[in-house]
Formats: sequence, structure tokens, C-alpha cells
Amino acid sequence: MPFHKNEVCGMVSLCEGLNGLSFYSPVPLVSVHVDVKVVNFTAQVEVTQEFVNRERNPIECVYFFPVEEEAAVVDFTAELEGRKIQTQIKEKEAAREEYNQAVRNRQTAFLLEETKPDIFEIKVGHLSPGAGCKIKMTFLSELPVEEGKTKLTIPTTVAPRYIPMSDGSPEAIKIASIEHDFNSPVQMEMNLEVWMQTEIKSIKSPSHSLTEPARKKVKEYFEADVKFAGQTTNMDRDMIIYIDTDEPNKPKVIIEKNNEGSSVAMLSFVPEFKLKDHQVEAVFLVDCSGSMSGQSMNMAKEALQVFLHSLPFNSFFNIIIFGSTFQSLFPQSRKYDDDSLKDAKDFAAGISANLGGTEIYQPLQHIFQKPLMTGLAREVFVLTDGQVSNSSACIELVRKNSSNNRVFTLGIGSSADRHLVKGMARAGMGTAAFTTQGEPITAKVINQLKNALQPCISDVSVKWGKTSPFEGGGEVAVEIVETKKTLFGYGKPESKTERKFAIHSHVPSKFPAIYDGSRLIAYKLLDKTMDVNDEITVRAKTTEGDLEVSLPICKDSFIQGNCLHQLFARKMIQDVEEKHEQENFEESNKLITEMGLKYNLASKYTSFVGVDEKHGNSGTFMVTRHVKNQLPQNTSSGQDFVSMKCRKKRVARHIVLQDNLVQSCAGASFLSPPGAAPPVRSYEASYGGMQMQCSNSSDLFTIGASKLLQHKTASTKSGHSSSSDVLRLTLCQAANGSFPAQADIANILGVQLEKVKDAGKAINSDECFSTTWMTVVVVAFLTEKCKEEKDVWELVVEKAERWLQNSGPGFNNFLLGKAKEFILQTT
Repeated sequence: MPFHKNEVCGMVSLCEGLNGLSFYSPVPLVSVHVDVKVVNFTAQVEVTQEFVNRERNPIECVYFFPVEEEAAVVDFTAELEGRKIQTQIKEKEAAREEYNQAVRNRQTAFLLEETKPDIFEIKVGHLSPGAGCKIKMTFLSELPVEEGKTKLTIPTTVAPRYIPMSDGSPEAIKIASIEHDFNSPVQMEMNLEVWMQTEIKSIKSPSHSLTEPARKKVKEYFEADVKFAGQTTNMDRDMIIYIDTDEPNKPKVIIEKNNEGSSVAMLSFVPEFKLKDHQVEAVFLVDCSGSMSGQSMNMAKEALQVFLHSLPFNSFFNIIIFGSTFQSLFPQSRKYDDDSLKDAKDFAAGISANLGGTEIYQPLQHIFQKPLMTGLAREVFVLTDGQVSNSSACIELVRKNSSNNRVFTLGIGSSADRHLVKGMARAGMGTAAFTTQGEPITAKVINQLKNALQPCISDVSVKWGKTSPFEGGGEVAVEIVETKKTLFGYGKPESKTERKFAIHSHVPSKFPAIYDGSRLIAYKLLDKTMDVNDEITVRAKTTEGDLEVSLPICKDSFIQGNCLHQLFARKMIQDVEEKHEQENFEESNKLITEMGLKYNLASKYTSFVGVDEKHGNSGTFMVTRHVKNQLPQNTSSGQDFVSMKCRKKRVARHIVLQDNLVQSCAGASFLSPPGAAPPVRSYEASYGGMQMQCSNSSDLFTIGASKLLQHKTASTKSGHSSSSDVLRLTLCQAANGSFPAQADIANILGVQLEKVKDAGKAINSDECFSTTWMTVVVVAFLTEKCKEEKDVWELVVEKAERWLQNSGPGFNNFLLGKAKEFILQTT
């Protein structure tokens, strides 16, 4: 029995009842198990959730669950009391009506809907008292390469989202209904299988503790299995796993044939090239909203410091911080020199997460409206946790301005908004990176800057077969013929129009810009299959001539199945949503629906639904129970993470507060769980008084429950990530690339300053030579002692060598050799 003598057993949730009274009810979600299989550079993830109704009434369970934003949700199954329930993919409105009708008929029903590309809503309707069910959601995902390793990311919680005043969309209403708690709804279990065609060197996670891999060889594959160390974990942060193998950099062509005879080709390769750097105007857009408080703000400030010190001497730059409002360091971007660098460092040191809500659209628009600087390429770097509801609008804004602005994004924190961060980078022809506690941030920042300093290689095309033409423009002219039998034009072309997409096409329709070390994946739905000894050719036009690579097709390229078809369809849907839906809504809607139904995909317009044929016997009314998402790891005690826009009455009925955690706080329980102290009815007495503040620019209210947060986060770790010697040296470099002869630099090198100066005087007694000598010594230290961190110091050394070559006395191999001897003898 779920109840005994009116006592609630197991994990409970705070619920709001009539007349503002609150009560405790059992959490219906009782287990989450994640099974992951990684094969080469794709992952299949199965998430099994078990629900049990431990109440006396039938309940409806509502759970918002995150997925990787580019993932293809390809299956949804349900099991009720040991019976398998048939589920189908249907148009969203039809699926929703079937679910609602079943609930009205007192039948148990299951519904899976997309809220945003990275958030899905699961509903279990009319689950009878004492009944239990299992549901399984399966999604497929491509895996990126980062620092030469395959990176697997599995989100586990949906962080609170800021909802701007201008966003009255249905998605915003859904997002506003997501509830949060400090505790995990359940403990999560995970099994990971990795299959690679080359030896697996290591499997490591900066976010979770893993068991040692259990390794074996199965035919031509190397296999390794891992689990969580300790078996279970909280659902408060993204699960991040790096797989080290030679596999990521190997180009691959795979051609899949399904049971219907259709064939899809997939191309994957990681380009390696180096072009001459160009002059840039770098604009750093830094999120200082309340959700960035704590560790996220520390990481953002560290990233900004690394960016600032790594800029080339001939660049211009500016910093813009934003929250409910935004402000710039300089009225216009300034030339990068020691004075502007000092101003920027002082400014960056003083920023904090105190600017209210995440109004990112306006500062982006402000940047794009600024006139371009002559001879400079504008590169925009966005540092954010991205926890907003209007991500699609921001992505569209970036796309419209991508011809003159490249956008690079750094998602910060344990549950950054992956749709916003990756979507803006895609639209802005840049790259996206994510960092969380436990991960070194410097290498990610330097890689972003390296990409930005390279000319944009966006003219990319692919030839799918030796005799095929190059494709990559994305738009094809189609002829629409009049078929209605009238005297006006029957059988003749009605018009010629530019159609933005076609089913028989490649995706992305316009290939993204390519970068050194970043994986490029493309798909082609083939009109006819390809043969052994055929080849696929990729061509990129650059300022230094064409770069081209041809990848042969061999007998191992051919497989049977439907996974690539589904990944192709998901990429096609993403392409349509981000590039064409604004201008061609009806056609986009039709195509997305068609792709979802044909390839069994949950999407914006298609959902999974299943209904139990049996009718429930309970005559009592059904109540809805929301499974609360756990707040992200290291939510700060001072963080104003709950914010909302006051809306017009129509929307305000649905969105009273962005984060329903406040409803739980403000409606403080008047029915305590068994054994608890009597509740306190006064909010001020319970929580020390909640503060409501109105921003200068809008009717944004920020509600801070700092006392409550302080109690809950007292045991969490905080503080700055430890700095390596390379990072510390980077922060000592002057804007022009030199290193002055100072004690703090000598201390990092592990040698006394006088010894450095004496060694320099033995070569050249000129007083001005001391800076030159210290700079050469630092270069020698980095190249000799920090070889494993080359990705971090490469730009530092390049800038130092450029200064040495442009200033006297001349920099040569003799001087560098002397510096290396000194380093090897003294450190």
C-alpha cells in the first residue's frame, strides 16, 4: 500500500493546493536508468523512467526532460503493469487529442512532446492508484571532437529559464511551468558501452566519477564498458565523458540502406589546416545575469581574462556585459594596447552576476547595428549559461547578421542552454564550446580565439560521387506546373520560384564554415546508391586557394539499418527550422511533419502517443503531479535565479513566475510531513524576507531567496579553478607580446629574478635587453617544460615571437638556445 495510517512514505514533493495551502505528496518518478552505446562518432541513448502512483487518486505525471539539442528522438515505448502499450508517432495536435480523450475515458495514456529542441515533455495520464509503468525514450546523437577526443554529453536537468517580456510563445508558457527543487527527483544509473575500430586509450569524465573501463575485443571492434562509480548520481548537471582514441580524426564515409531500399550517405572528417591570421575586431558579450552567479561567473571571468591576454597586438576590441540591461567598456572598440588592456582587466575584475534577467537579444542587436571597422573582421564571443526561453529568436537574429559578424559561443556552467549556445554558433558560422566545473577552461578559450583569427571558410561544397556536381549552395530552382484543367495555363509552367529545401537533398543545405580540428558531418539522401571505388570530395575555397580532400568508398562503407536516415531527417528538420521557417512557415510545417512521420521522429509538429486499451475503475478525480527538475550544481547562495516578466493578463495567468520553485517557497507548506516541526506561515519569518526589485529598463521583477539558497548550498564547493603555470604566465604577458623582467614572472618559472637578469647580462649588458631576455626565457620555458599544454600557450608564444622579431636586438636561434640552456639548468 502506498499509504499507512495517513503517513507519506518515500521521497515527497511539495505541492500547492486550494486556497494557497500546500501539502506533501509522493514523487511519482521512482527510477531513471540511462543506457548509452557509442559507436565511432555516434551515440544511441536509451532513457528508462519508472513511475509509480502511491496516492489514492489517479494521477497525471508531467516531467520535462532534457536531451542533446541536435539529437534525433526516434522511439518512445511504454509498459504498464507488465503490458506493453503500443505507441505511434502522429501529428502533434492529433497525438494531444488522442491523449486527452483517453484521459477523459479514464484510460492510462502516454505522450511525448517537444517543447524546445533540447527539452521534451513526458506525460503519463490517469495512472491508477498503486499502478506502475516504465517508459523508454531513445535518441541518436552525433558526437563532436574536442581536444582530439570524442565528447559525449548527456543533459540531465532543465535549468530555470529567463522569459523576456516579448516572449509570449507557447514554448515560453511550457517552460514557465517547469518546476525545480534542490533535491534530485531520483538517483540516476548509467551503463556506457563504447565501440571503436581503434584502441580505446581512456574514458574519463570531468563531471562524474566513473568505474575503470572493462575492456575486450569483439571482431574488428575494441569495446569498453563503464558505469558511475557508486552506481548512482544526482541529476543536477550535464554528464560529460571524453573518449580518447585515434578514431575521431579518421575520415569516414558510411552509406546506409534501409528496408525500403532508400540509401543515405554520411560524410565525417576532421580537417587539419593553418591559414594566415587576419586582423579582427573582437567583441566580448558577457552574461552577468543572476543565473551566472557563483562558479559560472568565476569561469566567465577567467575565460575573459584569457581572451584579453591572447588577442593579437594589431586587433581592436570591446567588452559588453548584459543582464536586464547592458553596458559597454568603451563607446567604440579600441585598439589593443597596454592601456586598453589595463582598462579591460580592471573592468573584468569588477563584474559580477548582478544585472538581473538574461536579456541577450538587445545587446546582440546593438553589436550587429554598429558599423564595421575598415579592414577588420568582426568576431563576437558570447559567454553565457544561455538560460532563456527565446533562444530561437536569438538564433534567427544571428543568422540574419552572419554575413558581417561571426559568432563564437562559450556555454558556461553545469547545465547551459545547448540550443542557444550551439544554435547561435551555427547561425553565426562560428564554433561552440562548453565548460563546467572540473574542466580546464583555457584550452577551450584559446581554441575559440584561434578559430576566430582564421579567415572564415564558408564556401564549402561536396561532390557525392565522381560524376556528380558539387553541392552546397542550399537553394534549388523548381518549376511548378499548373495541373488544374482550365483555359488559363494548363500543362504550362505556372512560375519559377526559389525553393529553399527539398526532400532529395543534402544537409546542411549550406555547409557550415570549417575549422581546424572541428568535425564536419554531412548527409545526402541518394537518388541512386553509390558503388565501391567511388568517392566523395569536399572542396573549400579560401583566400590562399582551394582546399580539397577526396574520401574513397570501400566495401566496409555499406551498412543496413535506419539510424542514418533518422539522423539525416533530424538534421533536415533543424536546417528548415533555423533557415527557412520564418519566411516559409506553411511549407516548413508541412516538410517537418512529413519528415517526422516518415522517419519516426519527435519534432516540433510530431509527437509520440500511446493508450492502454483497459479503462480505469477509479471514480475519483485525477490530479496532476509535476516531477521537479533538480537545480543545477553549485547554484549560488546569492543567486537571483528566479526572475520573470510582468505580463498582460492573458499570459500572466500562465506565467506568474519563471521558476515555480518560488511558488513552493512563497506558498510555504502549511502541512508538514510526519515528524516535522510546525510550519511558519510568515514568509519573512521563514525566509528572511524576499526582495523584489524592478529593473531600470523594464518591469522585470527579481525574487531572491538567498537565505533558502544559502541553507541548501552551504556544503557545495565554490571558488576559482586552479591556474596552471601556463595560464599564470599568459596573464602576465603585455599587450604587445613581451614579458617584462619582473619577480612574479620569475617566481612562476621557479627561479630568482636576479639569476634571470644575470644570465641576460652575460649575453647583452644593455638595460633594454632585460625585457627581450625575459621574453625569450618564457618562450623557452613554455616550449621545453609545458609541451603537453601547447594548445594553451601556442598563441602566447606566437605573440611573443612576433614582438621579438619586430624589436631589437634580433631574435634568433642562438638566443633561444641560450634561453633553453638556462631553463634546463635552473628549473
